[in-house]
Amino acid sequence: MYNFSRLFLIFIIIFLVSCRENNKSVTTSETKTTDKQTIEQFHKPVVLLIYPDLQIANSLKKAMGDDAYYELSDKNSTYFHELRTILKHRGIAVMTGENKFFRFYSSNGAITEINLASLESPWQVIIFNGTEGPLLVSPEKAKSRLSSLFPFIETKTSPGKSISLKERLIFEYDSTSDKIIRDPDFIRPDRPYDKEITIRLLIPPGQKPVADRQETAGIRIINSFISPAHRFWLNFDNDIFSNTDRYYTNGIEMGYSGPNLVNMPLNFLILSFNRNSVVQASLSLHHAMFTPFTTKTPPLLRDERPYASTLFIRYSQTSDDAISGLKLTSSIDAGVIGDAALGRYFQKSVHATVPTNDEPLGWETQIRNDLVLNYSVNLQKQLLKNKNTEVYAHGEATLGTLHTRAGMGINAIAGLFIPGITRLPMDYSDLQKVQRDWQYGIRGGFEFRLIGYDATLQGGIFSNENIYSLKPEEIERMVAAMHLGVFARHRKLGISISQYYLSPEFKEGKQHFWGQIGLDYNW
Repeated sequence: MYNFSRLFLIFIIIFLVSCRENNKSVTTSETKTTDKQTIEQFHKPVVLLIYPDLQIANSLKKAMGDDAYYELSDKNSTYFHELRTILKHRGIAVMTGENKFFRFYSSNGAITEINLASLESPWQVIIFNGTEGPLLVSPEKAKSRLSSLFPFIETKTSPGKSISLKERLIFEYDSTSDKIIRDPDFIRPDRPYDKEITIRLLIPPGQKPVADRQETAGIRIINSFISPAHRFWLNFDNDIFSNTDRYYTNGIEMGYSGPNLVNMPLNFLILSFNRNSVVQASLSLHHAMFTPFTTKTPPLLRDERPYASTLFIRYSQTSDDAISGLKLTSSIDAGVIGDAALGRYFQKSVHATVPTNDEPLGWETQIRNDLVLNYSVNLQKQLLKNKNTEVYAHGEATLGTLHTRAGMGINAIAGLFIPGITRLPMDYSDLQKVQRDWQYGIRGGFEFRLIGYDATLQGGIFSNENIYSLKPEEIERMVAAMHLGVFARHRKLGISISQYYLSPEFKEGKQHFWGQIGLDYNW
């Protein structure tokens, strides 16, 4: 009985060991099969744009925070977009994905495998020309490496900037062939890539952005926070502040900015940043009057500025990208030039109320009625920012029936003030905070303009019945403009006083000065 029990116990132990080995064998076999199924194989030239999968993305968000992760994600699209643009119509496949296992077959018979499974890296590029081993490179370096692997592709590389040790990440990858090209110094990209589909979310005040945007290899989502701020302003221009009465002699601008204007039907015509930003829109009414050098005698109708008056409505939208230090403003103007703008009526009425003023003579020769329809784009780049000073470079282009011109210049502000570019908020309440009770300081700038067409000098483009207008050869094609002023604000109410200068606009013209008083109320 004892021997039988011992034999039975030995049999049970052998059976359990056998079952454990069989189970282990099955598990190993299934793992290998899974690995083989996830390997992507390539025999022809290809450029692979690798994105972090959901697991890695969530890990990075947890480690970096959502804002830092999305900032890094948004800072990668330019490089991938440039690669797609360069390779378009070149016969080289561009593929995106989140896979980590790749096998490449070179024409010389070499087989190279890349295993990225152990990396928690962000975005990467693999370049394979079909003859040499594949190159694993950062999006930042990929553009410059294309021409070495594909000689028929010409690329222009921009000067690189220094990368701090904190920003440098070192990566390694497995290979089964000496042909593989190693690029271990993987630099974290400082700019983003565009994916195939970009979805822009306009987030109204009080609403929170999507908690997890679930960005994948096929979709990129950007958030545009609509500023909750309301603003009303009134600017009054007149050359009486410079003791003259000529050229641009009077102007009034009255406007309103609020979150309800961002979704107006005209919004589809407005340019905006393809990145996270804070946006605001406004509607404003503009009236301006222009006269010859003197209004006390009838105009000579030669070598002189003609009478003119404009009246138009402007819709504009501004996008602030504090990460890049950029402010983009696009605007559309629609209105009239000519007697319909009521310049003659306003100036004669004002002069009639002041006994010492002479009645202006010659308004019957003004530029005839015509359409005003203009589109403008202004881009500002922050060059300097500290506690009490900001400096911006700006470029502007205007195309239309009133003005066709381009300009560039520098603007600066110094004093105690809130930043000129709104930062991306962690929460909408950040945009609603009153940051300072008092603001004050000085601001100014200069600009050079290249003039293509000016209807206040040359007449409207649809009417040829002007009694007098300047010929194209009489126009100064390059003019300079400057302004300098002071401002002060207490909480919601602000005031500004500025002096403006403009160099001669036509061959026989003179330089001109005028002043501006501005009031605005924010809530």
